[in-house]
Amino acid sequence: MKKSIIAIAILSAMGSTAAFAEPTVGATGTINFTGHINANSCTVASKSANVTSNGGNITVDMGTVAADVLGTEAQPAVGGVGGKLAQSLTLELTCMEGTSVDLKLTRQVASGKGIGLQPGGAQNVQVMLVNENTNLPLDFTSGSVTLSADLVGGYTTFPLMAYYSKSAGKLAADVVPGVANATVNYELSYD
Repeated sequence: MKKSIIAIAILSAMGSTAAFAEPTVGATGTINFTGHINANSCTVASKSANVTSNGGNITVDMGTVAADVLGTEAQPAVGGVGGKLAQSLTLELTCMEGTSVDLKLTRQVASGKGIGLQPGGAQNVQVMLVNENTNLPLDFTSGSVTLSADLVGGYTTFPLMAYYSKSAGKLAADVVPGVANATVNYELSYD
């Protein structure tokens, strides 16, 4: 019986030592949180006819356009029999007063100086944006265009006209009809 009590005492002592042992530590590391607090929040919208704005997304209804009235990359406003077919796209920015804003437009599909159409639709056509203040087409050759403005009273506009045009070097006979959708992403940066 003494042997049993001694054995139980030894086992109890060993068990209590294991119960108070330090846990095994596995992998360790850090979690970093990065970012930037911006003192400004700007909104971009458009109240142009045939344009809808919804939560930062803007849709321009270009309508149906005949191939023989399309302008060229260099002169998108010069069309054939139907004259120029343009859609006004005045981008309105509202920010804190005194802010300087850059609006970067980046095309999703390349097409010369213009904005290429999404695959699977019309071909040899692109969208050209023309700055209404200068009457010059925006040049997307590098993939993006940046427009800059100082806000007056927390507000500014970028008045643009959107045209379908023939791709560089193409004729009306080269145009393949179909759905003609194109996308430009925008990004605002402030000072």
